[in-house]
Amino acid sequence: MKKVKLLPLLCLLIVGLSSYTRTDTLKSRSAKMKQFSLLVRVPLTYGSEQAQAVNPLWDKLIAEWKSKGAYVISFAFPGESYTVSGAEKAVKKEAVLSGNLKAVSNIVLQADKVETALDLAKQCPILRYGGTVEVREIPKSILVDK
Repeated sequence: MKKVKLLPLLCLLIVGLSSYTRTDTLKSRSAKMKQFSLLVRVPLTYGSEQAQAVNPLWDKLIAEWKSKGAYVISFAFPGESYTVSGAEKAVKKEAVLSGNLKAVSNIVLQADKVETALDLAKQCPILRYGGTVEVREIPKSILVDK
């Protein structure tokens, strides 16, 4: 009869339980988190030169948010924009402006409360270029749990 070495089996059991506990803790934490939409706007004068300067800052910030588990998804809409309006459903090639600012991207983050989401929004590099970040909680009723 072969002797079974217990130490390797014990190590595998401990690693497996540790991984299971960590995953369970992350799921529990994620279930308590709220999701927030950060609508990023830039001045009409914001051009490709500013965008090129700010892109590395965005990359660094998003990596930081990912490492903290705050980042969910983001997408830019740098192209043309259209509006459909009125009973006649008139289509115009135009951007809807807020003051002299146009929306250029949306970021979805998760945080425990709005104050935390606001602190995350304050890190956005676009603020240095006269941009704004509007923060809104995404209602749980529209979130899909995967």
